[in-house]
Amino acid sequence: MLSNLSDAAILRIVIGTVFVCIIIYILLSSRRRSRSASTPAFRIDPEMRSSPDELAEHVGDAMQTADEMEFREQAKLHFESEPVVRQNSRIGMRSNDAYEKLVMLYLAAKSGHSISGAELVLATEKVGLVYGHNSIYHRLAEGLHANEPIFSMANVIQPGYFDLDQIDTLQTPGVSFFMTLPGPVTAIQAWDSMLPIAERMAQLLDAVLLDSDRNALGRQRILHIKEELRAFDRDKERQIIKPGR
Repeated sequence: MLSNLSDAAILRIVIGTVFVCIIIYILLSSRRRSRSASTPAFRIDPEMRSSPDELAEHVGDAMQTADEMEFREQAKLHFESEPVVRQNSRIGMRSNDAYEKLVMLYLAAKSGHSISGAELVLATEKVGLVYGHNSIYHRLAEGLHANEPIFSMANVIQPGYFDLDQIDTLQTPGVSFFMTLPGPVTAIQAWDSMLPIAERMAQLLDAVLLDSDRNALGRQRILHIKEELRAFDRDKERQIIKPGR
């Protein structure tokens, strides 16, 4: 049959056949790729994110270290698994564990860095913090309420305390400053003591100071906190002043 065709006709048939084969191959390959893309290699289950201690947002370069997840573990006021050798220290022990208001600040290491135990101890000595009850650091009151804490500083990594016997091995993404109200001094006095020390430690440790929501502590936020504390002090004064006096 092909012998009756000219060479040009045979060439056209061969070229057409090859072209059809190429089209069929392309179509089959695209179908295989489509089926492969529509079927995931693994199943991704939805993740629940309901923890109240999750970070609200990243702040600049702060808290993007490998220890970021541990930084989300907010230091609590109850320190479990405390080293036995430190349990009996009464320096910085509160006269009453009950409190009405808790004010916190965080000090976070910058991206790619952490705070070493040696740096931390040196900074606490420079700003006048004292190691004591619960194996954490305190700013102590004077006079009638001597040895009670105006505010305290804990490790953000649970369980929150600092083991001085192993302080040389400590690497932490940050620390927390906290004061419980009412305390040995007024709320505004406690704040005026805690803020400058926290700011000074931020300078000494080249770290970032954050508010309780882990946002950068700016001027407006500071003013807002001070207004809240003044209102707290006014409420306490009204409770002390009895009607008719």
